[in-house]
Amino acid sequence: MGRHHYADRTYTSFDPEALRDVVHQSRIEHRLLGAGDLEIRVRNRTGPRFAVGAGDYGCAVYAQGVLHPGALTISLAPMRRGEVFLNGRPLPPHALQVYAEGASIDYVTTHAACWHTVTVTREDLQAHAVGRLGRELAIPVAGCAQFEPDPALTRQVLEQIETGYRLASEPVADPETQLYCDLALLDALTEALAHAPSTPEPRGARTRRRIMEVVESVARQGAQSAEIDAAALSRLCAASERLVEHAMRQGVGMPPKRWLTMARFNRVYVELADPGNTRSVTDTALHWGFNHLGRFASNYRAVFGESPSDTVARVRGEPRPRLTARVAAARVPAAA
Repeated sequence: MGRHHYADRTYTSFDPEALRDVVHQSRIEHRLLGAGDLEIRVRNRTGPRFAVGAGDYGCAVYAQGVLHPGALTISLAPMRRGEVFLNGRPLPPHALQVYAEGASIDYVTTHAACWHTVTVTREDLQAHAVGRLGRELAIPVAGCAQFEPDPALTRQVLEQIETGYRLASEPVADPETQLYCDLALLDALTEALAHAPSTPEPRGARTRRRIMEVVESVARQGAQSAEIDAAALSRLCAASERLVEHAMRQGVGMPPKRWLTMARFNRVYVELADPGNTRSVTDTALHWGFNHLGRFASNYRAVFGESPSDTVARVRGEPRPRLTARVAAARVPAAA
């Protein structure tokens, strides 16, 4: 992965395109899921042996994509104000998730949260494990596995990650000290994964993921999703309305109608933030199924920290008073 490189970026408005590369050699799509502090801080450190990333999100976010095709990705989310779900599964604060090469990730946080990732080749991690433990680690060859080590071991991993960031941010970083820090992080990861067998999926996890996939496929239909009611969604999922509701709450922390509404809000934002967009705010809102324009504008402002017209003006470079990104946690209705 070459010489050490460190980047520390802070975004005070939602920029899904800039956030696509938050995880090393991955493409991650972001959507906002509710009102909150729009400030997002992203840190990345790459070195000869692996890459480390961190995202400090002040609001509820959905992030989905495909991870590094040639390396393992290890993730943890130790600090949060709400719930965190990874691939439809609640993530305890001390848990680690190990993704095989090219695995898909679905990350949901219902409030502010901070996540970390370590991207390392399977060969390097296993060679380090053999040298330290005398054996290889039991890590997945495909998909994802969740490990729940003793919280003290997870804290050691986090401490080494933060030490690496601190060293990398110094004006003159000593390569030998950074290398020692890299080895210490590999030691901490090896110990955490070696002393925590992967935890089995909870009962009903496959059914929950199947329902989530159907609901997300409806969300990606765009404006048509506004016409889908609970009964129609139940038929599409081949499950009862109650089971669909339960699966979404257990897998992403919100009911399906709210999930679909937030997906449409994000589609509106992406369109209005496109410099080449020629459609008016009103036409854009109506196109995406928001027929109550006053309610739409109020909820849009609560989520994105600015009015729809402010989004258009900002993209066009027109001077307008900006609303602060710190928005009170207004509740966006399940339907608009």
